[in-house]
Amino acid sequence: MQTAAVLVSGLRGLGLEVAKNLVLGGVKAVTLHDPHPATWADLSSQFYLRESDVGRNRAEATLPRVAELNTYVGVVVLTNSPLEEQLWVGDFCHERGIKLVVADTRGLFGQLFCDFGDDFVVTDTNGEQPLSAMVSMVTKSVLVYAGPYWFILDGVHGGTGGH
Repeated sequence: MQTAAVLVSGLRGLGLEVAKNLVLGGVKAVTLHDPHPATWADLSSQFYLRESDVGRNRAEATLPRVAELNTYVGVVVLTNSPLEEQLWVGDFCHERGIKLVVADTRGLFGQLFCDFGDDFVVTDTNGEQPLSAMVSMVTKSVLVYAGPYWFILDGVHGGTGGH
């Protein structure tokens, strides 16, 4: 991992957490990328942004705070990108043997896609099919702390509590 150079694109809460963990883990270099300005909403999950950063580019505002975590790591990062961009980056990386992880979150829900190349083998320890849950209803509510929407799952998801 110490020889890895990693690009992180998208510096909302998830992207920042990925960047922070990579820098603290001691990779060779992390590049931060985010073309969007910081918003007031970003302050709820992107803990390296300050009120004074609202309106500034997220990557530029985040860089000095992430870089000071480990002065031996050079820093760059991809989240919150449209599907077309994710597909282009995926094809680019796959053709060149570059390992790719795309992660995204939407409130309580998230997705993760990994492409570690044709030679990467996954060993399934239990043979169970991946689980998914559908959102059956979204209603506007002032009771929700995380935002203006209340998400209700259609039945129990059947997942485990984790390991």
